[in-house]
Amino acid sequence: MTILILAAITFIVFLALYRTYNQSEKNSEIRQCSYGNKEIYSALENSTDYSYLKALFTPETTYEDRYLISVSISRLYPINVLEQWLGDEPNSADAQLCYGARLVQWSWEARGYGMGEQISQENWALFFERLATTRDILTQCTETMPDDPTPWAYLIMVSTWNSDDQDVREHYFQQAVSRDPTNWAAHMHMIIALSEKWGGDNKEMIAFAEKASNNAPDGSDLPAILIKAYIEHWKYLDLFDKKPEEAKQFISSSLIQQKAASAYVRSLGAENHQHTSVSVFTRYNTSAWFWLVRDKLKLKNDLNALGNTIEDIHWRWAGPEAELSKARDFASKG
Repeated sequence: MTILILAAITFIVFLALYRTYNQSEKNSEIRQCSYGNKEIYSALENSTDYSYLKALFTPETTYEDRYLISVSISRLYPINVLEQWLGDEPNSADAQLCYGARLVQWSWEARGYGMGEQISQENWALFFERLATTRDILTQCTETMPDDPTPWAYLIMVSTWNSDDQDVREHYFQQAVSRDPTNWAAHMHMIIALSEKWGGDNKEMIAFAEKASNNAPDGSDLPAILIKAYIEHWKYLDLFDKKPEEAKQFISSSLIQQKAASAYVRSLGAENHQHTSVSVFTRYNTSAWFWLVRDKLKLKNDLNALGNTIEDIHWRWAGPEAELSKARDFASKG
């Protein structure tokens, strides 16, 4: 009897610890995906009830807000709850946008991370099947709310992943910027669409970024799009082309560093910088760049501005994942 009681106690303790661990992991994922926004955190925490998410959209919601909200829920939000919202309100552009953003990641989940040759034929087939569904939903969103550039920005990503011709990707981009000329999301996704990693040409990608950066108004996030292109080129040389020395030479170039610094000064570093909901994504990229090139002053400025809204995972797409602690130490010394 004593052994049975001890076994029961052990099981109860184990179950409690397991639940605590799972809750801790969930809270961590919610924190990472809410990007420091308390209202979005609450919507993710209460994701069985879409009213919390719906309440984030108001008449004052900007295009930048719409992108932040939809990106934030795109990895964790239960698809069935979004389907319930869309079923209850089939003509809601907010529901369509959130559902479409979630389906973008749902498509990627079918493919999985890894180089193309590492993906099975079955996973590729499911990936493309899901992308078709995603495109349909996002296209519906463009029709429901014609002035919103956000679904068009997502469609650039869908088109890129679907290996559409460049003119299709360009069409989606033009649709987005005709509605919002300085739209960060559209320009960022177009950088990826033009990259060699997705069938483009990195020279064209950088030329596109330079033109967009030079034409962007001072004080906006957009001048820093050039830094995003530089990161993509560096990452491609290092990880895909397997040319680490060439990658190092690229980011060590005084001309490249000068152009990046100038773009930053006109963007996040400008006295008249206008902070928006997407500025956090811009700073993820610029902070990663200034760590790569060891520009202590600008790195410190970005990390101070980001505060506790940046974690290692946020540098995954910029390259130097798992180096945030080192970067903080570097920026804080001297």
